[in-house]
Amino acid sequence: MLRGSHFVDVPPVPGGRWGMSAVLVPTGPVADRLAEVTAGLAAVSGSGHWPTGARDAVHLTVRAIEVHRPGLSGADPLVARCAGALARATAQSTAVRLRLDGLTLTPSGVMVCAYPVDPAADDFADRLGVELGADGWFEASYRRDIWYATLVHFAAEVSDPAGLAAWVRRRRALDLGVLELDGAELVTFRFNGRQPVRSALAQAPFGGVAMPVTVTGGHGRQVGGSGPGWG
Repeated sequence: MLRGSHFVDVPPVPGGRWGMSAVLVPTGPVADRLAEVTAGLAAVSGSGHWPTGARDAVHLTVRAIEVHRPGLSGADPLVARCAGALARATAQSTAVRLRLDGLTLTPSGVMVCAYPVDPAADDFADRLGVELGADGWFEASYRRDIWYATLVHFAAEVSDPAGLAAWVRRRRALDLGVLELDGAELVTFRFNGRQPVRSALAQAPFGGVAMPVTVTGGHGRQVGGSGPGWG
């Protein structure tokens, strides 16, 4: 950031980032607080960046499914299969709770850090990998080991890199509360002229009871920020 060599994002294009993904969507007062922090962050980072912590964009990626394909709908065969996998995984999973605690600066944006309150979040991610089977190939070789939501994606030059770094540093221990989620979504992303926003393809509620999950190969949490579909 201080060298001016941060990543500059571009709107989604076919075959690029921002592909169909399984996500958790913040709601309620926690989502309001995230939007407020995002607005403050947008003011200090300068113009041209994407406020992806706003309500219509904010999300925590569980797993990216593929590269960006515009115009997806429930009639698409892959969407239908992944929606079924999502429903099966959530049906066997308990509600997810994540403690949102602190901001962090990355080469491509500013994230809020999320910490599972119990094993439910990671267990759900594992189950989803199992249920996706061969359709989970896109991130099969990655293992996410963090939970996060990106509040601002850099899409231009940062007007005051040192000021932004200091702003984030002062909020490294910012308590944003516990996010309680009663379901997950399968989404794609569309560019609204300002930034990518979520477009829901399927939704499924958590309804299971806690139980061990057996996974093999690349299933499970995937490494945040290093995968090809990171958003």
